[in-house]
Amino acid sequence: MCAQCVSKADVIVGSIGFAGFLFKGPCEDALVAMGVLPEPHPLAVGMRTVNFLRDLDLDPARVLGDDVVEAVDQVLAFPRQPVFRRTFRQAIALVLPLSIRSQIAFATK
Repeated sequence: MCAQCVSKADVIVGSIGFAGFLFKGPCEDALVAMGVLPEPHPLAVGMRTVNFLRDLDLDPARVLGDDVVEAVDQVLAFPRQPVFRRTFRQAIALVLPLSIRSQIAFATK
């Protein structure tokens, strides 16, 4: 496309999309560090792939290998543990040194 055919809206939408692509990873890392998002499981992609292939009645060992399928089976054998997630307000309170008004205790004489 030539520069004259591109409108300002196209440039803005493209810039926002590209910025979102660039900053997705660092933003997710920051949210994990603040405790808003849980840490990703190391076998998360493998678990989804194994379940998907089994739903299609295919052998996941041929695609992913025996070691990955065994590790996924071991993880899926145990029940999921509840994950503590901070609320957005708690995460902001951790990052910013501001106190929350409802938790201010007034000193009485």
